[in-house]
Amino acid sequence: MIEMLKSACYFIGVLSVLVIAHEWGHFIVAKLCKMRVDDFSLFFGPRLWRIGKFNGTEYNIRSIPLGGFVKIAGMEPEDSMHPSGSIILGANLDSGGFNWEKYDRSLLGLEESTFAEVRFENVSERIVDAIYGAIDDDGRLTASGLENLNSLLLSTGINSDEHAYIQGVINASESATRPDPDSYNQKPLWQRAAVIFAGPMMSLLFGYALFCSMGFTYGLPDPDNHHPAVGEVTEGKPAEAAGLKTGDWIMAVNGKAVDFTNIYFALRSSVDPFDKTKALPIRLTVQRAGKPMDVVVAPFIKQDVMLDEHDHARKGKDGKEILGAVSQIGITVDSVWTKYGLVKSIREGTSIIKDEVVSVRTSIFSKDVKNNVGGIITIGKVIHENSKQGSNHVLYVAAMLSVSLGIMNLFPIPVLDGGHLMLLLWEGLRRRKLTGREVYGAQMVGLCIIGVLFVLITFNDIIHWVHRQ
Repeated sequence: MIEMLKSACYFIGVLSVLVIAHEWGHFIVAKLCKMRVDDFSLFFGPRLWRIGKFNGTEYNIRSIPLGGFVKIAGMEPEDSMHPSGSIILGANLDSGGFNWEKYDRSLLGLEESTFAEVRFENVSERIVDAIYGAIDDDGRLTASGLENLNSLLLSTGINSDEHAYIQGVINASESATRPDPDSYNQKPLWQRAAVIFAGPMMSLLFGYALFCSMGFTYGLPDPDNHHPAVGEVTEGKPAEAAGLKTGDWIMAVNGKAVDFTNIYFALRSSVDPFDKTKALPIRLTVQRAGKPMDVVVAPFIKQDVMLDEHDHARKGKDGKEILGAVSQIGITVDSVWTKYGLVKSIREGTSIIKDEVVSVRTSIFSKDVKNNVGGIITIGKVIHENSKQGSNHVLYVAAMLSVSLGIMNLFPIPVLDGGHLMLLLWEGLRRRKLTGREVYGAQMVGLCIIGVLFVLITFNDIIHWVHRQ
């Protein structure tokens, strides 16, 4: 129970830090571009604690402990549909006289307090149609629309309530303030693109900084040392009884030298060939504190295990995954970790992040993509397993996840940062801003794509989790 609670804290902490780092990238560039940032919050949901308001930005801690967000004025689709200065016309009017449900009330919405003296049961559908047609997609009164409404005011075919309604709309248009010059949607295209790109870039830089700083603090997996090391030693299992300890280098199994290419098979293949329910003893040659020593371990057998890439017989003749018996001693296998100086740490960090970027790209575009990607369940499982081996493993996983977050967010799917960049590119090519309706429509398509991917990846996670139980 304590281990699960510890893992849950690591899980929430890691994802929250990674999302905050990502959002801070958007935040800092928005500030540099003199955009108005209304809110920067740790976590989501209802506000728990208002930290304060500084330089126009309110800082909050919210109730759902996962991630965080930054709210930049003018960035949401509805801000484009109804920017400052537009006429938000119509509202909660359920009066008779015509079928109000026929109209988009976000555009026809009249503030009742503004038109308190208008009796809407006396307003004809013809007048409502005229007002609706005078408003563009961004909620603004067009020049031709204004001319048409002025013509209606001079007409003798309207009653006093219709006259007051039309005059109120014109007055609202004339008194509307100009768009906020500090909002996102009023800034040049290159500044908006910089704000969007800053999030994924900050995720990549944060992962890189973690790799580099770990080099001279906790250390990093040594790429030149191919000896596997003992990671977690499971309590009550044969490895613990035999005296194996975390950090021991495994030099040989039954007298044969091992590395990461054959260590798994060597440990899993000690099944008695004449009795699949028993295992043969394993003699491990390990190095501890620079001194070699032999340790004899009596493995246990685990039946119906899905054989993986480390086993010789991974698939049956029909190509389907097969189950089998394997020997286990109760350890996880780890890399040998080495500390470096500052300069060497930066070099190693640079090398690791290059390899990680290539690895993420290769995994996503490989034929075996369903086995290479994972969702929230896989992330939780990986953090849980690594938390047992120490905080250095959790930090290493956090760095890798940060890199993955940065890359995945650059995919050209609306609602992701890459999708926003794609829409900005389209705006630049056609030399005209997208309307709020166009942005909203694109984001709905993006949400559908993300929703489908989420369901497929989660289903894939569950299948893998069940098979490995």
